[in-house]
Amino acid sequence: FNPKAGLTFELSQKNQLYASYGRAQREPNRNDFENGITKPEKLDDYELGWRLKNENIKLNTNVYYMNYRNQLVLTGAINDVGSPIRATSGKSYRLGLEIDADIKLNDLFSIKSNAAFSTNKNEDFTAPINGSLLNLGNTPLSFSPNVIVGNMVMYQPSNNLQISFLSKYVGEQF
Repeated sequence: FNPKAGLTFELSQKNQLYASYGRAQREPNRNDFENGITKPEKLDDYELGWRLKNENIKLNTNVYYMNYRNQLVLTGAINDVGSPIRATSGKSYRLGLEIDADIKLNDLFSIKSNAAFSTNKNEDFTAPINGSLLNLGNTPLSFSPNVIVGNMVMYQPSNNLQISFLSKYVGEQF
């Protein structure tokens, strides 16, 4: 059972606020079962956002809190055929801010940018190390950078031609 609900409030023709809640569950896949993972991942997702839209600017902002139980996370290891191995992380969360913008500078040039700033943590994480089960406390989630920023500058001289310059920054991952 994965309920989802949301509300949108229109402040004006150009501004909207929204809130949503969603529950999601994901079963382990075949490779996970072969590695001894039998518990499903469970997620409660809470989001608040603001949208602005006018002739030249579209701006979206979103604050989220994702509360996980048994999140399926990559371990960094691979199996004998090269597939990534996952593990469950017990309790974990993702808390962040997402921003994306589409800005039309004139009839030829536009800029599309996005950014995500987050903290992604295991809570009271325990792991088997050297034959003992150790509590490592709150640790970063694997392969989850705290900053991702992208940008695209577009030049469109005609309907049949578009030239874009893309850039992306991805923060440190563990």
